[in-house]
Amino acid sequence: MFGCMRRIVVLVVFGVLLVVGIVAYITRSRWEPAVREKLGIRPVATTTAPGWEPVTAAGVARVRTAIATLRRPTGPAFINVQVGDLVAFAIDSAFRGTVSARREANGAEALAGENMISIRTIVNMKDIGGDGAFGPLGSLLEGDQRVEVRGRIELTGRGNGQLRIERMALGNLVLPAAAIGPLLQRIAPRKGTPGSTAAIAFLLPAAIADIRVAPGRITLYRGTR
Repeated sequence: MFGCMRRIVVLVVFGVLLVVGIVAYITRSRWEPAVREKLGIRPVATTTAPGWEPVTAAGVARVRTAIATLRRPTGPAFINVQVGDLVAFAIDSAFRGTVSARREANGAEALAGENMISIRTIVNMKDIGGDGAFGPLGSLLEGDQRVEVRGRIELTGRGNGQLRIERMALGNLVLPAAAIGPLLQRIAPRKGTPGSTAAIAFLLPAAIADIRVAPGRITLYRGTR
């Protein structure tokens, strides 16, 4: 008899604790912040994944203004710039002209990852030699195509930089590594600048000694004086 009563008591206590646990879980948003505050526990910080940023003509001007601060005698040792702005600056240099309204209209965007930059935009195949530039694959590439490239920014010498392309896709077609260099030479041919042919070369002020790429941020470091 006592054994039966003991089992009943255990079941009742277990049921009460279960109900209390369920109620506490449902109402945790009401009491948990106060408990955390009393115990001195800070909420875990949440981070937002970096997003795609527009590549615009205004970004070129922002980078030029930021770089000008590095060249001042009392300027900072480094500056942070947006990836979309730096890509706009590089394109402006690589193509010896401004980032056109057409590129902005085509929705050119850039994304900064860990030591990696991605760029995507819309390109008409006629602008890069037409579908004949791709041989047997040309029939798959007509008219406007979404182009996405991924690569690393490198300094190739004082005043020279490059975006070395490691992956390039046109529409749903991912180009083999051997095809990237010849295609880039059609788009932005290298003339007298050091570096890889599978890269887009651009000029940098000599004041910049290093570039670091982190998710959502680009840091430019000035050289020692």
